Amino acid sequence: MNIRVRNYHLDGYGHVNNARYLEFLEEARWAFFEEHGLLSEIDGLMLVVVRTDIRYRRAAVDGDILRFEGRLKELTSRHIILTQNIVLPSGKNAVEAESTLMVVSAESGRSISIPESLFTLLKQYAEA
Repeated sequence: MNIRVRNYHLDGYGHVNNARYLEFLEEARWAFFEEHGLLSEIDGLMLVVVRTDIRYRRAAVDGDILRFEGRLKELTSRHIILTQNIVLPSGKNAVEAESTLMVVSAESGRSISIPESLFTLLKQYAEA
């Protein structure tokens, strides 16, 4: 997935505001689920980010085309850990992040184990 940095993404210093990177990472996660046909597997569920470790490496500026890389680092019955990089046109990382997600039932609002069908599909990406 790629995103073009627009003027409204910038802060007063002329580079992407740190909070925007969290939005970009979220969009990349949803794009992953969409591209791999997994949206139907999360119907009635919420994927909640319970922890993010983010390292800001270099500034992105207006007009940059940011490339997103990600992989499934760890998968257990209760959580999903993803690593994601946002890559500048130079090939260097603007951001390196690791996010932990848990599955929450939309009906009860409580965390639940990852449904078996979703777990099986995600496991393929952990092993790839």
